[in-house]
Order: sequence, then C-alpha cells, then structure tokens
Amino acid sequence: MGEFDVIIIGSGLGGLICANILSKEGMKVCVLEMDKRIGGTLQSFAKEGVLFNTGLNYTESLSEGEVLYRYFNFLGLMDDLNIQRLDVDAFDKISLGEDGIEYPFAQGHENFIERMSAFFPKERANLQKYFTEMGEVCNAFPYYNLESDNYSLQSLGKQQSVSEFLRRSTPDGKLQKILAGMNSLYAGVEGQTPMYIHSLINYSFVKSAWRLVNGSSQLALLLAKGIKANGGVIRTEARVVALEGEKNTIHRVQLENGEYLNAKQVISNAHPASTIKLLSENMLRKVYRNRILSLENSVGMFSLYLVLKKDSLDQFNYNHHHFPNSNVWGTQYTAENWPEHFMLYSPANSKGGKYANGLTVISYMKFSEISQWQNTRRESRPQSYHDFKDQKSEILLKAVEKRFPGIREHIKSVYSSTPLSYRDYTGTPNGSAYGIKKNAENPMLSLLSPKSRVNNLLFTGQNLNMHGILGVTIGAVMTCQELLGNDYLINKIRNY
Repeated sequence: MGEFDVIIIGSGLGGLICANILSKEGMKVCVLEMDKRIGGTLQSFAKEGVLFNTGLNYTESLSEGEVLYRYFNFLGLMDDLNIQRLDVDAFDKISLGEDGIEYPFAQGHENFIERMSAFFPKERANLQKYFTEMGEVCNAFPYYNLESDNYSLQSLGKQQSVSEFLRRSTPDGKLQKILAGMNSLYAGVEGQTPMYIHSLINYSFVKSAWRLVNGSSQLALLLAKGIKANGGVIRTEARVVALEGEKNTIHRVQLENGEYLNAKQVISNAHPASTIKLLSENMLRKVYRNRILSLENSVGMFSLYLVLKKDSLDQFNYNHHHFPNSNVWGTQYTAENWPEHFMLYSPANSKGGKYANGLTVISYMKFSEISQWQNTRRESRPQSYHDFKDQKSEILLKAVEKRFPGIREHIKSVYSSTPLSYRDYTGTPNGSAYGIKKNAENPMLSLLSPKSRVNNLLFTGQNLNMHGILGVTIGAVMTCQELLGNDYLINKIRNY
C-alpha cells in the first residue's frame, strides 16, 4: 500500500499545478489519472500528421508582468513554453449574419478601443467605461491582482448578468452583440451568466492573447517534468473507484485494480459531483451532497477537425467567431436553427510556414442530442452515433462554407467529436465544456470553495471559481493555499 502526503485525482491542469507546487514544497505527491495520457483537455492528438488540441485553443495575459505570466513564471514554465502571440490588431474577429463585416478584438487597452471605435465612433466613451469597469471587476477578483489582499469569493456578491452589463455599457444593440462575441469561451447564457465571467475573459485576452505552438499538451508535459523532478509520482490508467474513511476523514483511496493508497490529504481535480459519488454516504451531510449533485453544468461542444490539402490555404493568426443568425446567445439553440454560432481557427504549428495544415471548428451541443449513446465509450460507439456525427458535420460545414465560400476545396479530410468524447477524456458529467454553470442571481450558490465538507478532501479545477487556463491556475493556487497557509504561497508568487 502506497503512502503519500497528498493524492491528486486527475491530471488536468488544476491537478498538475497543485502537484507541481506541493511537490516543490517537499510534499510526497501522487497524481492518479484514469486515462492512458495525462493532461485532460490539455491533450493534443494527430490526424494524418496534423496536430489538433482537445480543448485549449488559446490563452491570455502571458506578456511579461501580466497575471498568467507571473503564475507560469513561478511554476517554471515560461522559459520552455513554445508560444505565439496572436495578431495584435485582431486576435479575434466577430461577424454577424451576412453583413460581411469582421469586427476586430485588438490587444491592448487603447488599441482595442481605437479599433472598435472605428466601427462605432459615437461609442468611444462608452467603450472606455466598459473596459474600465471590467478592469475593476478583475482586480477585485481573488488572486487576479497579486498585489491585492482580497482572497474572498464573498466579495463577488450578487452580480449583473453579462447581457445586463452590456446593455448598461452601450445603447448600441450591435455593439452589445460584438462585445459578447467571445462568449463561446464561457458558454454565456443570456440573463444568467455573471458579468465577472465575461470581464475576466475579455479583459485578460485584450491584455494579450497567445497560442501554444505544436499543441497544448506541452503544458501538461512541462508540469509533469517538474513534478517528477521534485520526487512526485504520476500514474496513468489508475482510475479511483472509492474514497474510504470514517468520521469525516478519508483514510485510503481504492483503485479499479483493487490497490489501496494512503494519503494525509486528497485533492480532486475531477468534477465535484463525480468526486462525492466516490465517498460513502455517511461521510457527507445529505444537504451538501444534494447541493453538489443538483448543480447544473454548462453546455458541451461539437468539434470539427479539418485536415487541409498541402499548401492550399494561407495560415492566419486569429480566431473567427461567427453568428449566422446574429444570435450571440446560442447555447439555447434548437435543432432547426443549429448552429447559432461557430468558432474557427487554425492551430499553430512550427512546420506550416505560409500555409495552414488544419482547421478546428467548434459549436455548442447539448447533451440531450447524444444522450441515447451515453452508456457507450469511445472506440466502441454504434454506427448510429457515427451517422449522427456525419450529419452534424455536414450541417456545420455548410454554415462555415456560407461564411467562407470555397472553403471546402481546401479540405482533405473531416474528423469530429461530441460532448461524449469530451466526457470520456475528462470525466466531466455530460461532457460540459466549462463545468458548473454560474448564475448571476446567486453566484455563491454555484461557486465552490476548495474546502469540501470532508476534513482532508480539497477540490481544484474549472468547477471552482473560474474555468480556462487563467481561472484554473488561480483555483489551483487557492487549493494549495489551504495546505500551505493563507499568505505563504501568494507571497512567494508575488516576490518571485
């Protein structure tokens, strides 16, 4: 039976960062991953020699001195990460319906306002106010502003929804839609999603926007290298089936192969609902268990992975978000009007040179569309599932081709995935893209503290305060703080 200071369930970004930090602090750490490969949605995969990302498309605030840079620098990642900055004057382009205009999201506060004001000259002052308010929200968010002493999620309080915030920011309806155009990065729901989610994403990406060249899996591999150098252990194909204990304390972790491991602390990077199902019922109060199990998850994604013909399509260094029906709140689509949205980009690679070798297209997909196959696993789905994917692929390709005429002539092969694929890679219930759905009316109801109601069980990952690379990094630091002391870790990061 293995003995560890900390066992971490799941090797997604949150779990790997926790393992990296705690092993560096001298703790004996073991990461348990159910899959054959580490990384969760950091994983990359190849189709016909073209590298695609499972989930991480691009990330934010990695310029020297910016918030994610400071965290990654502390973790020892910045010297080895292969990154590429997206176009400064348009890292994202937003288009609505058939008006033919591409509205640019530019990097840099003043550059963003200047570029957007060219399309909305009467809204310059409102754009400035919009950006300033987002900055105030971000800097009040725990651990976003490293110089702040605010570590409490209670400061969020009742929130405006994103849609309310945008209506208050500008009277121009089209500008409201454009500013909401990046909401595929948080699956925004009109009237529900809190404005702090929008602010953390839009404000941080406007600071600076980056791609990981040659796949996002490099981030997982670099974190794993640090864990192993610190004496930590990472085990793959090690599915946890039970957390056994008594008197509100976990005493041992049982693996699917019958093996037992002991640890003083357990950190779960798995979804909280999946985690508490591993506990015997007498270890948690029924009220808390029911609260966790009743939390609603965000929508999933349908993805196309397009292998391109050689030297056929010029490489481009931005992402395109298109709304065919000008509805920017497309999570509530119907089968008849799908897709209400798609995001298209070309993964960064060091070999492509002038030409792109692949494209990724993503669009929202509800779990109800594929629930009939929920008891199947990848590599063994029935033909009906593959027929469904083919049908959806064709519908989405038609939408892409309508926006970009002639795009098909560049495509060599088409691959696809659904929320079921995402579920099987990450263990996230229903293949949710961004974990637990946040609610503006009562943010604290859907925000989870790293501390569970079990004495030695902590949570980490995208289901806490915020998803995404930055959000999960902040969440992992919050989790580690519970073991290292309130100010110890954050002071080390500040002073690094």
